[in-house]
Amino acid sequence: MKNLDTFLIQKNILTPDEFEAVNASEPSEKLPSATAEPIYYRLLRHHPELENKLWKSLAEFLQVELVDPHQLHLEPGLAKILPARIAHEHSIVPLSLKGNQLEIALADPRQFEKCQELAMLLEDNRDIPNRLQQPFTIVGRLGQPSDIALMIKSLYGIGADTVQDILDESGTQKEVMILAPEIVDLSRDESSDEDAAIIRFVNQLLLEAVKMGASDIHLEPFEKDMRIRFRVDGILRREPVPEKLKHLEAAIISRIKIMAHMDIAEKRLPQDGQIRLQVVGRPVDVRVSVLPTMFGQGLALRLLDKQVAFRKLGHLGLSDDYMRLYKHILTLSHGVILVTGPTGSGKTTTLYASLNEINNQICKIITIEDPIEYQLEGITQIQVKPQIGLDFANMLRSILRHDPDVIMVGEIRDRSTAQIAISAAMTGHLVFSTLHTNDAPSAPIRLLEMGLEPYLVSSALEAVIAQRLVRLLCTHCRKPAESTDFLPWDDLEALGQGTVYKSNGCPSCSMTGFKGRTAIFEMFTLNDTIRQIILNHGNTEQIRSAALAIGMKTLQQSGLEKVNHGLTSLAEVYRVARDETIDMQTEMNK
Repeated sequence: MKNLDTFLIQKNILTPDEFEAVNASEPSEKLPSATAEPIYYRLLRHHPELENKLWKSLAEFLQVELVDPHQLHLEPGLAKILPARIAHEHSIVPLSLKGNQLEIALADPRQFEKCQELAMLLEDNRDIPNRLQQPFTIVGRLGQPSDIALMIKSLYGIGADTVQDILDESGTQKEVMILAPEIVDLSRDESSDEDAAIIRFVNQLLLEAVKMGASDIHLEPFEKDMRIRFRVDGILRREPVPEKLKHLEAAIISRIKIMAHMDIAEKRLPQDGQIRLQVVGRPVDVRVSVLPTMFGQGLALRLLDKQVAFRKLGHLGLSDDYMRLYKHILTLSHGVILVTGPTGSGKTTTLYASLNEINNQICKIITIEDPIEYQLEGITQIQVKPQIGLDFANMLRSILRHDPDVIMVGEIRDRSTAQIAISAAMTGHLVFSTLHTNDAPSAPIRLLEMGLEPYLVSSALEAVIAQRLVRLLCTHCRKPAESTDFLPWDDLEALGQGTVYKSNGCPSCSMTGFKGRTAIFEMFTLNDTIRQIILNHGNTEQIRSAALAIGMKTLQQSGLEKVNHGLTSLAEVYRVARDETIDMQTEMNK
């Protein structure tokens, strides 16, 4: 690779000055030439966004084929050909085996010279299927490091190299008894004994989940295997795991329970705990829940990444007209503002962004939460503890004596909490809270059903917001849809003249076609007409009609606006915002 630098400059990967800046940033003490980091890895470290251009240029320079993961189907049996530790250590993945010709993909071009050494290493592998008694011939192909990493994970599973080390050393499962520090730093490397190998596997699992932006990790034991799933962008994905992971189930669960300060001897009762992680210098809180099941202990881990989840008001996904309306709502001095939606629809994120918007030196804000998900600077936050009588209703009574201007109640769950929240609003406080309803017009009716008097609801309630989260199309693989004929709603006006996009998936979005989420909203403020409907014990449909008359957009219309701007797909909006009421007669007569 004598003239590689010149070749890359000619291909306009970087300018000569940028090349010089990369070289100047390296340590002055150079490694021996045999072990020195090649220029393409140094460029990748400083400019990760250039990976695709770099490896395409490398393939052209070396006159070799660049692997396209979209065109490959990796058979599970390929994992038996190459040990997991070699695949991870050298970034090599087997692609196919025909007779004694093994095709591999490798990320580092220097590995091409070692293909014959690898063939000799594999000669004694008796697990290789359809083995011929002839020397191996290895054909190497170049692959991007990110593509190779994804293929290794898909073929071998998360932490396969660590699991194999454990099984090779002992062949048996073991209860791990290691005291975890108060904050677990996933970047630290532990010693190399079996207990530390379990620690490395759990760290790899948590690190992978954080890198993927997962909100939850599910470890689910079954009779013959152990399933691991991540919830990413609201959708559960089954993650590939190494073979024989079931043998290490007890050790993995014990390690997580120790990290969460739980009783590892108790396996019959549910338990809850918390882990504080340090991932690449940023804090991540993990809420751990253990549930005894038929085949072992099931674990659910909720990941709370402050840098990912906390958003400013302008980043929630509010349209311009809704943003103007909501900013005016936030200037109110008293009243109740309700945010409604199912669990996981982003209600807490919206409330935090709202409080952050109005937080200043002249406003005292107190929140009552269960649990406190994120710490807000300058705001007094209180965790409820029902087991000692410290519930929402009791706390509300107490904090009113602390002269707050704004109160946030995590959730209105019962009549008592609702009554005190309404009373607080009537006595000059701005109250934020959440409620579980399917849409915004149902919220006032839900309060009436809790037993509140209509005159209290109509007087105190100022605004209601309903929301859902829709997945954003991956910007790397989205493309215009071929047809917009299918639409589950008759109203096409909200779609406008924008281009409808879809996506088929790429390595950047883990082949899902989506990356990230945004919210869709329906919002209305109460006018005299809506207040009169509440006083007259009206129904949801009457409130909806009145709200639509003053400009409320439904969740469906809000979603179609996102489609119109190329942010999401029609299918995604239909999945999230469709009417889930089933007409039994219609369905049975189909």
